[in-house]
Amino acid sequence: MKILVAGAGHGGLTAAAILAKAGHSVTVYEKQNPEDIGYDWEDRFTFSLLSDIVGKNAPASEWRYRGDCAFVSPNGQTSVVINYTDENRQKIMQRKYIIRALIENAQKNGVEIKFGTSVAAPTVSDSTVTGLVTSDGEVSGDLVIDAAGAFSPVRSNLPASFGIEQSPSRGDVFYAYRAYFSKKDGCTMSKVPFEVYLRHNDEQGLSWFCENSDSVDILIGRIDPLSDERIEKNIDLFRKSHPCTGDKKLLGGRGIIPVRRPLALMVSNGYAAVGDSAFMTTPMNGMGLDLSLQAGKLLAETVITGNNASAKTLWKYNRDFHVLYGGDTAKNESLKNALLNLPNGGVDFLFKNGVIQASDLAGAGRNTNLGALLGKFVRGMKNPPFFFAILGGIMNGGKLSKVLKSAPAEFDLKQIGEWQNKVIAASVKVTRGG
Repeated sequence: MKILVAGAGHGGLTAAAILAKAGHSVTVYEKQNPEDIGYDWEDRFTFSLLSDIVGKNAPASEWRYRGDCAFVSPNGQTSVVINYTDENRQKIMQRKYIIRALIENAQKNGVEIKFGTSVAAPTVSDSTVTGLVTSDGEVSGDLVIDAAGAFSPVRSNLPASFGIEQSPSRGDVFYAYRAYFSKKDGCTMSKVPFEVYLRHNDEQGLSWFCENSDSVDILIGRIDPLSDERIEKNIDLFRKSHPCTGDKKLLGGRGIIPVRRPLALMVSNGYAAVGDSAFMTTPMNGMGLDLSLQAGKLLAETVITGNNASAKTLWKYNRDFHVLYGGDTAKNESLKNALLNLPNGGVDFLFKNGVIQASDLAGAGRNTNLGALLGKFVRGMKNPPFFFAILGGIMNGGKLSKVLKSAPAEFDLKQIGEWQNKVIAASVKVTRGG
């Protein structure tokens, strides 16, 4: 088959390499030049996934361990601390290394990558995606893999009749600014060097401050676009509260990060979305590298086994992703949105009274067993409106997970439409303004 990949995303490059190795003709169209691809910051993921795909381990110089983490209430008076052990301490790696390794692996396996070539839209004929409109002209193919990001021009220009959600809603993405700054001499490391601030500066979203041995890592993430003025204001707040922060910016920049459940329907005849194009992240923190790599492998294996690009064949990838990964990661979307809908005082109350705990924030909303919920009930009934708002988020997260995992066994648009309506009904929307 002739396979076209829109964007050099992690999942798209993973699928491209496997499919090319299996003998398919694969071309990736990427608007940026090689040196500009990938966010200029670190991220955490399962290192063995990348090693299995590219066939080599990352050298020790490319990664390091992250320290313990504290989630801080909006008023700054209560922290929920997560202490890691040697067994579960997080490893983080520069994303530039990851994308370079995936590009080199794809090219080694026969993938052609056309850098500096943008994608504008899909071409469609008889309810089938037949190719792409690129800056070099139209190209045709048997399968289009959409790895063009959260605001993919491929997905957003699909016909409505395909039933695939075209655009994210408010609260579905974080507009992020992340940068590493110099660290002043003579500063000692904090006991808990990684701090995450919910509703920082009374804005919907989060910020973090992470102290490294040689730098300071600051992230500002909001559900509405960030102006330069707002970014500087938030960085100045950190400089005042963390005097070790230096003035020199070492690296970093802007990014758009999905923070929502994955697409329910992500395939059609001749089309499959992967990675950020399918919103494959953990909603509470936007981490999506594991999911993208896993999805890329799953998609490639589905295409190779089915040996065609029909929706009926690709549906196995769609359904299996939700059963294996998507259903579980969607759990804390409802919790995240419920927190965004509360005023600062409501979030402060939940932290102070132990209604929100480390396992809720780091464990994708797992605290849904009877004992945990009874404990939350006793503590939370000091302020019933705030308690029931967050309880609804936790419970809806569990329901959303079960619905996503119950996707129809076969590709039937009527059944899939009914299932998508159930997914929407189980979701918590962001309704409160900034």
